[in-house]
Amino acid sequence: MYENVSEQRKQELNILKVWAECAGDTYYYSMPQSRFDKNMEGCEEEEFFKAYSRQRKIGLEEFANEISSQIASIQHSEELHYLLDGYNYDNGNWTVMQCLSNPCCDIRTARMVYWLMSPDYYYAQYGDLEHVPESDINIKNSKVLKFIEGKTLSQGFAHGLSSEYEDAEVPKTNEYIEKIPDALFADGN
Repeated sequence: MYENVSEQRKQELNILKVWAECAGDTYYYSMPQSRFDKNMEGCEEEEFFKAYSRQRKIGLEEFANEISSQIASIQHSEELHYLLDGYNYDNGNWTVMQCLSNPCCDIRTARMVYWLMSPDYYYAQYGDLEHVPESDINIKNSKVLKFIEGKTLSQGFAHGLSSEYEDAEVPKTNEYIEKIPDALFADGN
């Protein structure tokens, strides 16, 4: 996999992944400088330190716009898939939404994200994604799942990645007939 992504480009994408995770995080932004310095002591060469320092310097919105622009400029489905492959969903959904919103995002990437976010939990708990209460700790995840379903139904995802990019977590058959679009299953093309 990722034969079309050079080692140099992978390094660039790895850095972008870290910076994007920081763009979606506000924890360090409003922290007093002395506390930030103490928390980051010894991390000055790390990408997350550089990213948070830039965020603090130019502001949340400007930093998020910079990173969003970089992700939006990606023109290869394989690179977007690389960004989300192995993504730590505990880092929030900002990076995920930036990648999913890119017109080059492939259906196989969308399926990988969709099933790693456990839509079956929401369907078992609430019957569908429309009735997830705001009090559910994972309400933001259900909104991402709804976004994926909507973009799938409008055929908004690219269809260029080969089957080797299909994540092992993606089920083959639709046991949620009339609830989850067929295209979100491995046999859905």
